[in-house]
Amino acid sequence: MELLKEQELPLVPYQGMNLVHRRELEIVNRFYRALVEGSEEEVDRLFNEFIRDVEEHFSYEEDLMRKSHFFAYECHHGEHNRVREELRSVKEKWERERNREKLKNYLEEVFKPWISEHILTMDTVTAQWLMRVMGGIGAL
Repeated sequence: MELLKEQELPLVPYQGMNLVHRRELEIVNRFYRALVEGSEEEVDRLFNEFIRDVEEHFSYEEDLMRKSHFFAYECHHGEHNRVREELRSVKEKWERERNREKLKNYLEEVFKPWISEHILTMDTVTAQWLMRVMGGIGAL
Protein backbone atom coordinates (compact mmCIF):
# COMPACT_ATOMS: atom_id res chain seq x y z
CA MET A 1 0.00 0.00 0.00
CA GLU A 2 1.48 3.31 -1.09
CA LEU A 3 0.45 6.92 -0.80
CA LEU A 4 2.49 7.85 -3.85
CA LYS A 5 4.18 5.67 -6.45
CA GLU A 6 7.71 6.51 -7.59
CA GLN A 7 6.55 7.09 -11.18
CA GLU A 8 4.07 9.70 -9.88
CA LEU A 9 6.88 11.71 -8.33
CA PRO A 10 8.02 14.46 -10.72
CA LEU A 11 11.73 14.75 -11.51
CA VAL A 12 13.72 17.98 -11.57
CA PRO A 13 16.96 18.74 -13.45
CA TYR A 14 19.06 18.64 -10.25
CA GLN A 15 19.81 15.04 -9.23
CA GLY A 16 20.50 15.81 -5.57
CA MET A 17 16.95 17.09 -5.16
CA ASN A 18 15.55 13.98 -6.86
CA LEU A 19 17.43 11.75 -4.42
CA VAL A 20 16.03 13.69 -1.45
CA HIS A 21 12.51 13.46 -2.88
CA ARG A 22 12.85 9.69 -3.44
CA ARG A 23 14.03 9.18 0.15
CA GLU A 24 11.05 11.17 1.40
CA LEU A 25 8.74 9.10 -0.80
CA GLU A 26 10.00 5.88 0.81
CA ILE A 27 9.50 7.31 4.30
CA VAL A 28 6.04 8.73 3.67
CA ASN A 29 4.94 5.43 2.11
CA ARG A 30 6.15 3.47 5.17
CA PHE A 31 4.34 6.01 7.38
CA TYR A 32 1.16 5.67 5.30
CA ARG A 33 1.27 1.85 5.45
CA ALA A 34 1.69 1.98 9.23
CA LEU A 35 -1.23 4.36 9.47
CA VAL A 36 -3.45 1.97 7.53
CA GLU A 37 -2.34 -1.33 9.06
CA GLY A 38 0.25 -0.80 11.79
CA SER A 39 0.33 -0.24 15.52
CA GLU A 40 -0.01 3.16 17.13
CA GLU A 41 3.60 2.94 18.26
CA GLU A 42 4.68 2.35 14.66
CA VAL A 43 2.60 5.31 13.47
CA ASP A 44 4.17 7.53 16.13
CA ARG A 45 7.70 6.40 15.26
CA LEU A 46 7.21 6.83 11.51
CA PHE A 47 5.42 10.17 11.93
CA ASN A 48 8.49 11.43 13.80
CA GLU A 49 10.78 9.99 11.12
CA PHE A 50 8.67 11.65 8.40
CA ILE A 51 8.82 15.05 10.12
CA ARG A 52 12.61 14.73 10.58
CA ASP A 53 12.99 13.81 6.93
CA VAL A 54 10.85 16.73 5.74
CA GLU A 55 13.03 19.05 7.83
CA GLU A 56 16.21 17.57 6.33
CA HIS A 57 14.68 17.86 2.84
CA PHE A 58 13.77 21.51 3.33
CA SER A 59 17.08 22.38 5.01
CA TYR A 60 19.02 20.75 2.15
CA GLU A 61 17.16 22.77 -0.46
CA GLU A 62 17.39 25.99 1.54
CA ASP A 63 21.14 25.53 1.92
CA LEU A 64 21.50 25.10 -1.85
CA MET A 65 19.33 28.16 -2.45
CA ARG A 66 21.39 30.31 -0.07
CA LYS A 67 24.71 29.12 -1.52
CA SER A 68 23.56 29.81 -5.07
CA HIS A 69 21.90 33.15 -4.18
CA PHE A 70 18.58 31.88 -5.54
CA PHE A 71 16.44 34.84 -6.57
CA ALA A 72 13.21 33.38 -5.13
CA TYR A 73 14.66 32.09 -1.86
CA GLU A 74 12.20 34.00 0.35
CA CYS A 75 9.19 32.64 -1.54
CA HIS A 76 10.40 29.03 -1.54
CA HIS A 77 11.59 29.22 2.09
CA GLY A 78 8.24 30.76 3.06
CA GLU A 79 6.38 27.82 1.54
CA HIS A 80 8.64 25.41 3.41
CA ASN A 81 7.89 27.27 6.65
CA ARG A 82 4.16 27.11 5.95
CA VAL A 83 4.37 23.32 5.54
CA ARG A 84 6.59 22.97 8.62
CA GLU A 85 3.92 24.75 10.63
CA GLU A 86 1.14 22.70 9.05
CA LEU A 87 2.92 19.45 9.92
CA ARG A 88 3.42 20.61 13.52
CA SER A 89 -0.29 21.29 13.75
CA VAL A 90 -1.24 17.95 12.19
CA LYS A 91 1.14 16.16 14.60
CA GLU A 92 -0.38 17.93 17.61
CA LYS A 93 -3.88 17.01 16.43
CA TRP A 94 -2.78 13.37 15.98
CA GLU A 95 -1.33 13.31 19.50
CA ARG A 96 -4.57 14.71 20.95
CA GLU A 97 -7.12 12.73 18.93
CA ARG A 98 -5.28 9.62 17.64
CA ASN A 99 -7.65 9.72 14.65
CA ARG A 100 -6.15 7.58 11.90
CA GLU A 101 -8.77 8.55 9.36
CA LYS A 102 -8.08 12.29 9.74
CA LEU A 103 -4.33 11.73 9.47
CA LYS A 104 -4.79 9.45 6.45
CA ASN A 105 -7.02 12.09 4.82
CA TYR A 106 -4.37 14.76 5.43
CA LEU A 107 -1.74 12.65 3.66
CA GLU A 108 -4.05 11.78 0.76
CA GLU A 109 -5.89 15.07 0.29
CA VAL A 110 -3.31 17.66 1.35
CA PHE A 111 0.26 16.36 1.42
CA LYS A 112 0.17 14.16 -1.70
CA PRO A 113 -1.14 16.85 -4.07
CA TRP A 114 1.05 19.48 -2.40
CA ILE A 115 4.33 17.58 -2.82
CA SER A 116 3.69 16.90 -6.50
CA GLU A 117 2.70 20.50 -7.20
CA HIS A 118 5.60 21.86 -5.15
CA ILE A 119 8.10 19.75 -7.09
CA LEU A 120 6.56 20.73 -10.43
CA THR A 121 6.68 24.43 -9.61
CA MET A 122 9.04 25.75 -6.93
CA ASP A 123 11.47 22.84 -6.93
CA THR A 124 11.71 22.77 -10.73
CA VAL A 125 12.52 26.49 -10.89
CA THR A 126 15.05 26.05 -8.09
CA ALA A 127 16.66 23.06 -9.82
CA GLN A 128 16.91 24.97 -13.12
CA TRP A 129 18.61 27.83 -11.27
CA LEU A 130 21.02 25.46 -9.55
CA MET A 131 21.94 23.83 -12.87
CA ARG A 132 22.66 27.21 -14.43
CA VAL A 133 24.53 28.74 -11.48
CA MET A 134 26.40 25.65 -10.33
CA GLY A 135 27.42 24.58 -13.83
CA GLY A 136 25.79 21.20 -14.00
CA ILE A 137 26.78 19.84 -10.58
CA GLY A 138 24.02 17.50 -9.55
CA ALA A 139 22.67 17.06 -13.07
CA LEU A 140 20.57 14.11 -14.09
